[in-house]
Amino acid sequence: MESSELFSGSKPTGKHSDTTDQQSSSDESNAFIVEDGEVFQLPPEFSMETHQDLSLQFKKIFQFFVHVAVQPPAGRSAYMEQQMQEEEYFSVPLQVTRRKLSGLRDSLVSSSVWRPAFTKSLEKYPEFQLVELDFAVPSCDACHLGGRMSTLLGRLSGSQYHKDGFETIPSEGHASGGEASKEFHLGRFCARRTRVFHNFCHWEYGLFQSILQEIKSLKTSSSTTFHPIAFFRGKEPPEDLNDADGLCDWLDERKIIDLEWQRLKNMMESARHLELRDRNGEIDD
Repeated sequence: MESSELFSGSKPTGKHSDTTDQQSSSDESNAFIVEDGEVFQLPPEFSMETHQDLSLQFKKIFQFFVHVAVQPPAGRSAYMEQQMQEEEYFSVPLQVTRRKLSGLRDSLVSSSVWRPAFTKSLEKYPEFQLVELDFAVPSCDACHLGGRMSTLLGRLSGSQYHKDGFETIPSEGHASGGEASKEFHLGRFCARRTRVFHNFCHWEYGLFQSILQEIKSLKTSSSTTFHPIAFFRGKEPPEDLNDADGLCDWLDERKIIDLEWQRLKNMMESARHLELRDRNGEIDD
């Protein structure tokens, strides 16, 4: 009797091959069969969330940041990191919007001749101010192109902060996070691009600070009988100031979300119109 066992390196017999092929085919077919009641989950980046209008994504981001703002300051970073990992309702809109805005910034705003050290400084510090110089200075600290004259001074200031939770990063010699400043001589063209680039770098921080200020103002006014409402007999703020969704409803009725969305749209438009403004010779406000 011939042994059905095959030695190493041999080809399978026809009979064995047919059986194996049938079994393999059956296994492959079964691999694509989804049992009744099972739901196949696409990765978050392929969900319908990613195709929603950006204004809807922004509302969820606003709600997310309110949830972060009501956390104790020391716990905001850990809370935001956890939500980004576990809660797709919040994480997907923020990731989608980040990609959208980073793409606009890198394609329409950033200059290919800017040095990495310059852009990293813009990403670090949340405050930026442009001041006109009394006299022109040779060269531009942004582009370093020959023949350029700088007529503006760009001043960075503020404390560095964690991207998750937006809490201040303590600096050397300042346990509570001391403010730093840095200055650049800038030509008119680079100055305009620098300001827009900086806005794109810190839009999340700016939004969070606006929300935090609303909540702080509400806590201050809670000791009195007055607090802002949208209209006569409009929605009252929640009694529990840690009720993030209740705060969101109150801020939404007061059109605070619409106001912040308009600011973000203006920022995006400023990127799209940079080239046109420079060609027309317009000056910064």
